[in-house]
Amino acid sequence: MHKTLFAALTALLLSAPTAQAFDLPEDEDAAQFVTSNVIATFYHELGHALIDVLQFPVLGREEDAADALSAYLTHQIWEEDSAAVIVADSANAYLLYSYEAEANGYETAYWDEHSLDLQRYYNLVCLFYGADPAARGEFVAEFELPENRAERCEAEYAQVDQAWGTLLESAEYKQGAAGLVMQGDASDPIAAILAEEVSDFNESYSLPTEVLVEVAPCGQANAFYYSGTSTITICTEYAEDLARIYETQYAE
Repeated sequence: MHKTLFAALTALLLSAPTAQAFDLPEDEDAAQFVTSNVIATFYHELGHALIDVLQFPVLGREEDAADALSAYLTHQIWEEDSAAVIVADSANAYLLYSYEAEANGYETAYWDEHSLDLQRYYNLVCLFYGADPAARGEFVAEFELPENRAERCEAEYAQVDQAWGTLLESAEYKQGAAGLVMQGDASDPIAAILAEEVSDFNESYSLPTEVLVEVAPCGQANAFYYSGTSTITICTEYAEDLARIYETQYAE
């Protein structure tokens, strides 16, 4: 499965009804930035959900494994131009948040379970490049991945492909089995993005128990998977903050 017409999807979302929890920015590039990051973050949280409900083994930090799945699914699901847009926007978000933290004098969160934003930036670029080095040389040059790391990216992606690819085979679609379940008002543009991802996932994979997917206010700019209720939540504040940081960094 390779999804196409990413720009058309963004245009569709821009025409969504006005009575919604979050309005995508009117600027097409800003709307695309938000959309890309919501998709990539959903794939990350989906990684946590799959590890939980399918009891997948994790060697290393679970956050890094979830990041790897996000890169893997972006490469596997989307056609080249769309995949490059999603990865570029997601990598730039890591970069912008890192710059903002430095400018505001925030303490570097060495203690956090996530890798640092700049590490996540380079890891994402590396995995995307490593998935197709012959076609993505210009991409890796644009994002300034050092040559000594780029040399190892094909092998790094092969490890991710072997790991996540093998695990996902065990979740192949079975008639009548459980899957992802979208919650809430699909007229919200963020919910519309996720509803399409949920539908696509359920056409290819099955789960032993339902996993709920929702867009909701959380009181923080975040997204998370909660194992107690098997729920992936993308916070409306997160989408708002993506729009904010794009505007802050790119507004003329």
